[in-house]
Amino acid sequence: MDYKRINELLRYFEASSLTTLHIEEGDFKLSVSKLDTPPPSTHEIKTVITNPDLALQNPAIKDQIPPDPDEIYLRHVKSPLVGTYYDGDSPEGSPFVQVGQNVKKGDTVCIIEAMKIMNEIAAPCDGVVEKKLVKNGSVVGFDQSMIVIRTKE
Repeated sequence: MDYKRINELLRYFEASSLTTLHIEEGDFKLSVSKLDTPPPSTHEIKTVITNPDLALQNPAIKDQIPPDPDEIYLRHVKSPLVGTYYDGDSPEGSPFVQVGQNVKKGDTVCIIEAMKIMNEIAAPCDGVVEKKLVKNGSVVGFDQSMIVIRTKE
């Protein structure tokens, strides 16, 4: 279940006269209640988000989670537009960067093709390429993380 759908359901729940709501879809489970005390039943109702990735998409929850010390020095290269990701100067070309490679701010790290225009994407900082999150030739969305760079500071 995506974040937008969860927000829609919660807004509907808030505006309704319902006092409790429980949703299960695959391994995703969500339970919410408007009651101050648990309802008279054998089941305790709690707000539970079992998918931490969805929890991190919610700014209110994300701001309450302390940063992981290992992630303080990680910078994500994000797509500035929707298009096709290429890690080289052509679909079959050699990659601009490899995992473990040093990069300098401004170095080209990939290309996003949109409407037959090749848009070079630059490294936002100096560092070492930690991960490539997207496969060559894949479609990327706006603001999607594509490459992770570990900085020194």
